Amino acid sequence: MSVLKGKNILIGVSSSIAIYKSLELISILKKRGCNIKVAMTKDAQKFISPLVFKALTNNEVYCDVMEEMELNDTNITHIALAKWADLFIVVPATANIIAKMANGLSDDTVSLLALAVESVKIVAPAMNSAMYLNKITQNNLEKLKRNDFKIVEPVNGNLACNTKGVGHIADENDIVDFMESCFYDKILKDKNIIVTAGATLEAIDPVRYITNRSSGKMGFALAKIARFMQADVSLISGHTNLKTPYGVKRIDIESADDMLNALKNLIISMKGKEIILIMAAAVGDFKPYEYINRKIKKKEDETNFILKLTKNKDLTYEINKFAKENDIDLTIIGFAAETNDLIINAKKKIIKKGLEFIVANDISRSDIGFNSNDNEVTIIDKSGKLEKLNKMNKEKLAFEILRRIA
Repeated sequence: MSVLKGKNILIGVSSSIAIYKSLELISILKKRGCNIKVAMTKDAQKFISPLVFKALTNNEVYCDVMEEMELNDTNITHIALAKWADLFIVVPATANIIAKMANGLSDDTVSLLALAVESVKIVAPAMNSAMYLNKITQNNLEKLKRNDFKIVEPVNGNLACNTKGVGHIADENDIVDFMESCFYDKILKDKNIIVTAGATLEAIDPVRYITNRSSGKMGFALAKIARFMQADVSLISGHTNLKTPYGVKRIDIESADDMLNALKNLIISMKGKEIILIMAAAVGDFKPYEYINRKIKKKEDETNFILKLTKNKDLTYEINKFAKENDIDLTIIGFAAETNDLIINAKKKIIKKGLEFIVANDISRSDIGFNSNDNEVTIIDKSGKLEKLNKMNKEKLAFEILRRIA
């Protein structure tokens, strides 16, 4: 369940070719259970008719500073609309509307609401690179930040003027993530968190490998929510098809050895800081004893093929040892994915691996196992105390885990 469910979202739309993003944003927000109203500048109406937004939101669209709207069966003005909003976002935001809002002008519906809204205010810029990087625009964005506006930074991409550069509006899913983050307490502000996620792959030959069924969803949820709570988050990811959470630094690896090396390099680069490491990746216990550098061909006279395996290193144990040897302040949170004797097996890992606590989950259940959107876990701390967390969405569970390390 999204933290945006039931929230009143007021969207300001200005005149940019990226206006289609506001339609995509509305579609996502409706699925999250939001109440949505739209205000448009007059020039924005030349791109898309207000009727389209009215049809999508099932609400009247605010188009004229002189008109009044019906809200709660009362004939009211823009002030009541501003008070209605739990969050106000301008998407797309042109250089012109940014300049107006930064300097307190209010001659159109969007800039007028920007002055009246007292809740969360977000701006998603979209414009040509030269316009975006212009000192005037940058100064205006800084001015907005100083006045409690939050900026969803644009990205490098193809621009309407047939060039490529910074100024392309952020992905609509990243914008929604940014919006969600505004409703989380910033209890992890400035903490340095590393999350491992996904499945490791161990190559047999150039074509084949062994792996496991992990989707990476739990680890990615932890990285996403940690960033929402304003931690500085690095994500070391094995094999997964998941999108990098907004604002998270990602390192892709393949094998268990790759992950260990990435961890060592990362924590060495962060030496002198307090680091929290959450080992949520499903690291393979075994790898082929020998890598064959050409494709293994099947033989006509062979019915069976024997693949010899050897143990991988215990990454959590190794990284804890490495941190101590290099005088690195490292706190480790572990995960135990088991099919039987869950608590017994999880407890054994706490002391051996030097964990602050371990999150134990039963992967034999299809409703909470690999690739599920939900999970049900038991948290066991280093004193042996158990805390059961009932089945819930993985993002909600991520919050429950993270608030215990704040």
